[in-house]
Amino acid sequence: MTLEYHLGDPANPKGHALIYFRDGRDPERVGASYVVMLPVTVDISKYVPPFLAGQVEQLGSGEMSSFAFPPAPESVPSEPWLRKTAANRGDDLLFGGVANLDDITSLMAVVADISSEYSAQYESSPNVVAGSAAQQLEDSARSGEGESDTDVSDVMYGLMSEPDLLAELTTLMGRLQYESSGKDVAGVRESEAKIRAIARHIPENRKIDLLVEAALDSRPQSAKRTQLYLERAFAMYREDYTRVHVIEKEIGGLDGGGADSPEPRQTG
Repeated sequence: MTLEYHLGDPANPKGHALIYFRDGRDPERVGASYVVMLPVTVDISKYVPPFLAGQVEQLGSGEMSSFAFPPAPESVPSEPWLRKTAANRGDDLLFGGVANLDDITSLMAVVADISSEYSAQYESSPNVVAGSAAQQLEDSARSGEGESDTDVSDVMYGLMSEPDLLAELTTLMGRLQYESSGKDVAGVRESEAKIRAIARHIPENRKIDLLVEAALDSRPQSAKRTQLYLERAFAMYREDYTRVHVIEKEIGGLDGGGADSPEPRQTG
């Protein structure tokens, strides 16, 4: 089933949506239901009277992770009202089609099918998959059976856009410089590893390796050089090559070094 989104992104469902229908005999008449993905799975068999427990078991395990309510669309003021409501609440808005709004039995089945497909799209969306993968890695790392924190970060970086990666890079560079100035060896090692993990997920011409070298260089002008390399990465992303050229000239003018040749890190 292909869902028709009138508000929202099919590639990244929000996990809560209004589903609406137009009446085939009266186009001005509109009905809607609401579907939501629950953040926790519910065993509904615990909340029904004993005499209904058998019926719940016949329907499956009794676990519920999403639901639509009302189960068939109820009348709402208008389609513009629905759009405004969905926008104000931050909901997705799905169009279920033209139907007989008085045929409750058939519409219950249609709403259930749409809810099932919406749930499947939500579970396979990048944000949910990323969160699940990161959680699995974190759980494994805590138990000592899996990857390190850096590996968890690497997975997350692989799912982020370049603007988000550059924003994360900016934060990490500030942390790295602070840790370096404070002689926090463990902190420097961790931040540097994360920065190099980011570098694996953006184009090589951003020259993140030179950015790191500049940040760890204790000689004069290292802070300025670091800032310039960071600005260069952003300018390269924007394809502002005029700005890139100006930045590279500034780098080259610092301490007489070349644009691609920051002074080596001092050791000892």
